[in-house]
Parts: sequence; C-alpha cells; structure tokens
Amino acid sequence: MDWTTPDGSYFSLREVHEWTEDYSKQSFLYTSVSAYVQGSPYTARLPEHADEIDEGDVLAALSPVPSACIHPKFSDTVKVAPKVNSAIHYLKAPSFQYDDCQPGETFVADCVLNEVTVLELLSKDPHPNIVSYLGCVEEAGRISHICLKRYDGNLPDYAANGLSADQKKRVIHGVAAAIEHLYSLGLAHNDINPHNICIDSNEEPILIDFDGCLPLGEKLMKGTASVIAICRETGRQISHQQNDLDGLEEIRGFLRCVKET
Repeated sequence: MDWTTPDGSYFSLREVHEWTEDYSKQSFLYTSVSAYVQGSPYTARLPEHADEIDEGDVLAALSPVPSACIHPKFSDTVKVAPKVNSAIHYLKAPSFQYDDCQPGETFVADCVLNEVTVLELLSKDPHPNIVSYLGCVEEAGRISHICLKRYDGNLPDYAANGLSADQKKRVIHGVAAAIEHLYSLGLAHNDINPHNICIDSNEEPILIDFDGCLPLGEKLMKGTASVIAICRETGRQISHQQNDLDGLEEIRGFLRCVKET
C-alpha cells in the first residue's frame, strides 16, 4: 500500500511475515512503514494488518531513520552525479523496512553500496540493454541517491495495451543480451522480473535494479524478496547465471499472457 501527499511526501506500508526455515510457510508479524517526508526518511512498526491502518496511525508512529542504516559513506571512487534534471534523470533512494533502520543495522546501506559498486563497473563496460548510471548524490558525506537515466516506464506499463510478436521478441532478445553481458563480466543480476525491465524511447528493454547483482558464486544477500523466492523455488543461495535464466523464463511467461496486437 503506497501513497503520495500533495507536498511530495511518500508513504509505503508492507506487511512483514516470518518464513519457516524451508520457506514453505509464513506468518504475519507486523506492518512496516517506510516514508520520505520532505525528503527525509522515516519508519514505523505497527501491529495491525496494512488494510486496518489509517494515515493518522502512520503519522503518529513515525520516527527518523539513522542515516548510517541506509546511506553508505561517499568515497573518492564514486562518480558524482550531474546537476539533476528530473525530465531526464531518475534519483533512486534507498528502499527499507522497519527492521533495517535500527541502530547498528547497515543491511540497506550495504545493498546501496553494492549496487553503486556494480554500476560503477558496468559504466566502464556499458551495454545498450543495461541501465545508464550517471553517478551518486552526496549529502553529509554519504550517498543519498543513485542518479540514473529516466525511462518511459517498465515492462508491465509498456505491455498494458498489448504488444506485437516483434515487440515481444525484442524484449526477450534484449534481456538475454543483458544477461550474457553480465555473465561475461562474471556477474549475475539475481532479480530479473517484469518490474525490473524498463523500456526506452526506442522500445529497447533496459535491465534495472542492481542491488542484488553479485559476482558469480557469491552468497546472495539475505532478506531480499528475490533471495527468498530463489531459495524457495530452487534451493540455490548463491549468485548464479541460472537465477537470471529463470528470470528470463519469467519474462517469457509474462509476455505469453500479454494480448498480441
């Protein structure tokens, strides 16, 4: 459940569940609130299910997020973003839940730093089907946002009114090419799905969201939805090209369900 207020503040409610060790069952724990109010991050933990919570409950429960939990330190090796133009640039802010924002927790900051490290590498060996990285925004010595090229929308948006057979083939070929490029660099994305594919002005598919991208063979970062899905479905707990090939198959399945025009 997400909403934006007239002043630009953003609120997101996500129910948190506990999985059994074999990922076969889950039980409700609480609802996590993530918010950006006037650009600053806040969080809250509420015992009710998301559909039982109103805006007043959320506002009363909010507390500020410690910067170190979600923003890694900026370093000289990180490219500085250009002056931001919202028409052509997209600023990616950290995504977090309540448990990520407790003192001493750095899981989100580690994910952000991992994504920046991967994007810095990819920017030195770019590919037309991989997101264009422009640098990072620095605030108080930390990375506040990742600056990326802005695209028109994601694959579900693009496919909403149907696609031709040629358009579908173009998506598959582009995503497959991005996977091969990552593999040539010893990387796997590990979270390929329709929402992580954008479409550019030339109708080319663009692979985005590299916070789970890791060198082949490295242990997946615990706690992300993609890791849970991979462990449930395959038992794999490492970065592997098969994770991406499975994601490509998910894209194929999605496109099979899209009306052909």
